[in-house]
Amino acid sequence: MCLIDIFCTFDEVEKELDYDFIFAGAGAATLQIIQKLIQSGDFTEKQLLILERDSNKKNDRTWCFWEKNEGPLEALICRDWSLIGVSENDQLAPSPILPYKYKMLEGATFYEAMKKGLAHSPNCHFVLEEVTEISPVSPAASASTETAGFLKNGHTKVTTTSGTYIATRVFNSIFDYKPLLAQNRFPVLQQHFVGWFVRTQNPVFKPEMATFMDFRVAQKGNTRFMYVLPTSTTTALVEYTLFSKDRLKKEAYEAAIVAYLEEIKAGDYEINDTEAGSIPMTCYPFEQFNTPHLLRIGTAGGWSKPSTGFTFSNTQKQIPKLVAYLKKGKPLDQFPSKDRFWWYDHILLEVLASDNSRGKAIFEGLFKRRSAPLILKFLSQETHFFQELYIMSAADKWRFTKAFFRVLGRSFN
Repeated sequence: MCLIDIFCTFDEVEKELDYDFIFAGAGAATLQIIQKLIQSGDFTEKQLLILERDSNKKNDRTWCFWEKNEGPLEALICRDWSLIGVSENDQLAPSPILPYKYKMLEGATFYEAMKKGLAHSPNCHFVLEEVTEISPVSPAASASTETAGFLKNGHTKVTTTSGTYIATRVFNSIFDYKPLLAQNRFPVLQQHFVGWFVRTQNPVFKPEMATFMDFRVAQKGNTRFMYVLPTSTTTALVEYTLFSKDRLKKEAYEAAIVAYLEEIKAGDYEINDTEAGSIPMTCYPFEQFNTPHLLRIGTAGGWSKPSTGFTFSNTQKQIPKLVAYLKKGKPLDQFPSKDRFWWYDHILLEVLASDNSRGKAIFEGLFKRRSAPLILKFLSQETHFFQELYIMSAADKWRFTKAFFRVLGRSFN
């Protein structure tokens, strides 16, 4: 499905018009924010412009997340599981996760739903152009009184390959790795992966269980595991995943998947589709780039859970808060971005960055000593302080204590 089809009924947009909100990038965060803005009924007078360079948004990814009960996207879920598996002592240990379910959403299904939900919104406008610069606008010395008054309220200019647009609020979801790599204060890892959607000759998968982390692969000094989402005994997404600083060559991921399928005695198999990606794992303060009239969102705004790379569920939590905040008309750079969970994530990343081989022991030990529902509740940032102390007491106390003081020390530098 072509992304431009999502907005096929939208009006043509003239250059250099004033918009209330401009969204740079039309990914999951942008589309869900716009959907919630429209559904709220409080922004019908606002003119929304979406700028996106890629017209080929199709089934380019699979999102997974856990939640209790039925969520707002329940009708779009293609599969869910009540059991997850994490390896333990060279065995794959199934763990019930009720009251949660682990849910799978395909990109094509999501984009199609957005198409139907947004296509008849007359205040939404889509332009297929690449954003090249976002900058604040200030009136020139020669500007007329009327123009100066228009600009002094804090407009932001978005420049594309074909023109310029001005808005009172800009939301940027375009991620840029360069600032992260140009600093050493905050650890930066990546959750990077290659996945194959396979159909196997032999019935080797357990369709009732999503394999969260199977560490029964060579670690090679990193945190490496297989992530398997079965849809039947012979069909599954099999994904080779790392938490590490550097990506591998494509052939290395694929060789690991081949070896895994051989190990589980899958027999002959066919590859029906593939996916690959990289998600930053960092507590880097993306919010420092926000202004009263510019907010970074999605991965570009630090909405990916730093310790796991999960983005979709974190984004779903942020969006209602953002929509409520926008109703108040407050400066965007005051939108809350940190809490105590940021510190927990920072400490874990410090441990993994200082010794990347520790991931297997950390995650296997955590799921062995504490219940899966409690761990998921913690990762959802829904636990209270004493539950958090209980979870952290299962970790390597000396290693995590040293990491805590390193993080604390850098925070005062």
